[in-house]
Amino acid sequence: MEKTQQPANYGAEISLLDLLVTLADNAKLLILGPLAVGLVALAVAFVLPKRFESVAILQAEPVTASLIATAAVLDPAAASLGLTQNQSIEDAREALRGRVKTASGRTDKLLTITVSGATPSQAQDAAKAVLAATFAQSRPTGATKARLEAQLADSKNRLESAQIAGNTVRAIFDNTYVAAKVLKVGVGDLPRDYAELLNAISVAQAQVLLVEAQLEGLTDSQLVQPLTLPENAVSPRKGMIAVGATLASGFSLLLFVFVRNGLRSAEADPASAIKLARIRRALSFRSKAKASTSL
Repeated sequence: MEKTQQPANYGAEISLLDLLVTLADNAKLLILGPLAVGLVALAVAFVLPKRFESVAILQAEPVTASLIATAAVLDPAAASLGLTQNQSIEDAREALRGRVKTASGRTDKLLTITVSGATPSQAQDAAKAVLAATFAQSRPTGATKARLEAQLADSKNRLESAQIAGNTVRAIFDNTYVAAKVLKVGVGDLPRDYAELLNAISVAQAQVLLVEAQLEGLTDSQLVQPLTLPENAVSPRKGMIAVGATLASGFSLLLFVFVRNGLRSAEADPASAIKLARIRRALSFRSKAKASTSL
């Protein structure tokens, strides 16, 4: 029995001319198809729900970003927005958490808070609720508040004592300086002592301001950028959706065209036709087996 001889060029790479012929034969499909898909995607993008973002920048420690993501902040914010009326507090918390994004600066201690909503006012109202809950949670309570109040009173007493001592040394220094100038003698260690008292006063003032800030917590005074009222939606991005759909469909159709052309070429070759027939029989057998099993 004579073996079927394959063409001499069987298995060779497809030439550039063959590719161009395939593209030319399917030019309408490859051009009009992606354009149609892109137009449909653009139309769908117009009916998708819009999303707006309200942004605030707060001067705060990086730990504040973790605080915003806790239930202590999200639960009261969700309740004030009315999100707990039609769903559980856990579901409302997760829904609000998905709308809040934070980003902390590594060196400037600036915390960017971004809250999204279906409308500009909804995004801003949600951001206000989150900020208000964050401010309230940042204020110390209970034993921590009592400890800070005692520390503040002690720091104020130290500041007052340092200021009295400084004024006293200043008066003595002035009188001594006048006398020393008349008598042409030195003033001793008074200048150094007075400088040390001034340094102690500065340290005490800084301590008082620090404790007062801790007792006050975060406030609007730390807002570097107040909450914005967005004008333009951040999503859906209609142009990107249309372009992405056009490119994806174009690539898919191009792959389809080449696969279909390859199958047609394989059917024209006897050896490849036998293999394709075996594949079809195997697939049909499996489909029949599944049908019989389901019955």
